[in-house]
Amino acid sequence: MAAAALLTATEAALILDHHPKQKALPMIRIARPCRAVLSILMWLSLCNAAVAAGMLRHDLSVTLELGPHQLLEGSITDKTQLLGVDTIRATDVPGGPLRFYLAPRARILSVAVDGRSTRYTFDQGTLKVAGGRKITIEYEARFDDAAPEQPLNTDNPGYGVDGTISPQGVLLLAGSGWYPQSRLDAEIQLNVTAPAGILAVTSGRLLGHQDVSGHTVSRWHSPHLGQGLSLAAGPYQRRTLKAGNLTAATYFTNALEALAPSYLQASARYLDMYQKMFGPYAFNQFAVVENFFPTGYGFPGFTLMGRRVLQLPFIVHTSLGHEIAHSWWGNGVLVDETGGNWSEGLTTYVADYLYQEQRSADAARQKRVQWLRDYATLVNAADDFPLAEFSSRIDPVTRTIGYDKGAMVFHMLRREIGETAFWQSLRDIYARRRFKKTSWGDLQAAFEKRAGRPLGTFFDQWVQHAGAPQLALSRIETEKTDHGYKITGWLGQTAPYYTLTVPISLQTASQTITRQLSLSGADSRFSFESPEPPRLLTVDPQADLFRRLAPEEVPVTINTLKGASRVTIVLSRPDPAWETLAYQLAVSLGLKQTEMVSESAVALPDTGALLWIGWPEQRAHRPSGMQALQVASAAFTLNHRQYQRSRASFFGLVPHSKRPVALFLPAAEHALAQSVALKITHYGKYSYLAFEGARNQDKGTWPVTASALTKAWPDVIGEVTN
Repeated sequence: MAAAALLTATEAALILDHHPKQKALPMIRIARPCRAVLSILMWLSLCNAAVAAGMLRHDLSVTLELGPHQLLEGSITDKTQLLGVDTIRATDVPGGPLRFYLAPRARILSVAVDGRSTRYTFDQGTLKVAGGRKITIEYEARFDDAAPEQPLNTDNPGYGVDGTISPQGVLLLAGSGWYPQSRLDAEIQLNVTAPAGILAVTSGRLLGHQDVSGHTVSRWHSPHLGQGLSLAAGPYQRRTLKAGNLTAATYFTNALEALAPSYLQASARYLDMYQKMFGPYAFNQFAVVENFFPTGYGFPGFTLMGRRVLQLPFIVHTSLGHEIAHSWWGNGVLVDETGGNWSEGLTTYVADYLYQEQRSADAARQKRVQWLRDYATLVNAADDFPLAEFSSRIDPVTRTIGYDKGAMVFHMLRREIGETAFWQSLRDIYARRRFKKTSWGDLQAAFEKRAGRPLGTFFDQWVQHAGAPQLALSRIETEKTDHGYKITGWLGQTAPYYTLTVPISLQTASQTITRQLSLSGADSRFSFESPEPPRLLTVDPQADLFRRLAPEEVPVTINTLKGASRVTIVLSRPDPAWETLAYQLAVSLGLKQTEMVSESAVALPDTGALLWIGWPEQRAHRPSGMQALQVASAAFTLNHRQYQRSRASFFGLVPHSKRPVALFLPAAEHALAQSVALKITHYGKYSYLAFEGARNQDKGTWPVTASALTKAWPDVIGEVTN
């Protein structure tokens, strides 16, 4: 069975890396930077005094060899994969030497200035050349980062791959240094020569793909690139569809050719929608390009998605739109990352979230609730950081802050200044800052102009500071009056104090009354008057405020386990296959500190989370409280459906436990159990899962039965949920 058939929408969501990996120099991440990033940072430290004015025009020709250890014509080593000749013409550049970044793994073959061979220095990626009108650099390089086809963990969607050239395909990120780059604005005329049938794709205007002397030559013109140029290549068929004055294109291998029409039509719809929403598309085409390992990158003018993901029928309705929205936010209006990457939060809001809002108000609310739950379970105080320090997603914490909290900040801003001012501000920003590096401060100025008032407090507390407010109700009193009922109470917050406008609603038998309460200190008093008896008082009923949920408001989920600081993995029986399975599961979940023990070997620890592999042998160890689950030797039953344990798997957490306790019942068929183990991480918001074979058949979340922000009166029957 094809791997793609085993993926669901939930599983695909975390495989995709929604942010544009084509970063301006420097490329910065929060932690664990890849090799190319370190090289560029070192290069920049040497080039702080480099001139930032002027323009370079590159006439760049590269030849690619996708086979192993074959000799390229003109190369001097049998390990060459890329042979490059770059003729650079400088305009309005002051005199003095020029510095370029080129991959440290590259080998310089020759350098000429104004037609004459010249001396140069090349050290740790920095190529220093005497200035002149025309500089010609010949070089060769090998790019062989290991590209995983089925990675154990997808939290860091880059997988450390900056440059790879292989028989399966080519990916060269701008940060890999596959061509000479500088801090100057650059225009590039690019010719890529590859084996016959291998088409190269990059940003800019396609001049054509041509077969020449047993090779395929791809020609592109990329004007004024402030972010550098990334390149993909593979055995593609190109298909196109006109979308007004634009072109939608697909670059798919033969195996995915049948998907081209749906991707072309969906791309045209998204381009039309976002042009009407924000302004004209900044490029002349948008291409969906197949990658041979599971990425979801957004570059100027194209997106690069893994072939497994592209086969999922819902991607055209979700992730594709996100990548196209990046054409406006991140690739259209550029990110000044010295003050934080705002584009992921905004793109998430105008794509992933907006699609839910278009479905229904309840779907939008559920999206916001999930953001709050993920923040509560995945981000603890020690790991938290301000949005101003977010660069890119490398793990669940950075994803939750950069994407989810970022999107929620834009939602709160929309409510703060109103619909007209919010959407017009975005149109203003796009019109005035296209292809300009833009910071949170630039966004703030634009929103303030449309709002007609300062927004310094809002941006300071939500962007420049870590954390979120934690709220609680207290001193609720109900008084019978001549005209009905008077309800009073206090809403408090823990320090540090935020300046908030908090919606509070009172529900009676026939109506819901909503108040907006101003809260800027430790607490604030509110009151309601109603002709009818009160039934339910709720703070922030629509989850419009980013806040840290109280523990009782958060259902125990797989994310709870992923956020645990320490996990003991307990094998219910000694089994080498189960040890391997437990290791794969732990890596896939991204568990922090783990220890693996056998149930019969040692006493179980009384602190930290527990993850059981297999049904415990000792009755005292068997988790209780999961009433929906019954386990027998040959089968288990979940929600009244029976599953045979030979081919079925269960994963779930015990509700209302004092600490996270998880249970994994793997299928007896080891291959199926391994497949399921790698999928579980993608279902983080759920409390339990059941798989038949490798396909999910049941999933759910234990209900929340209490909240610090609700008050139900005794005559209210039913469950209070957040």
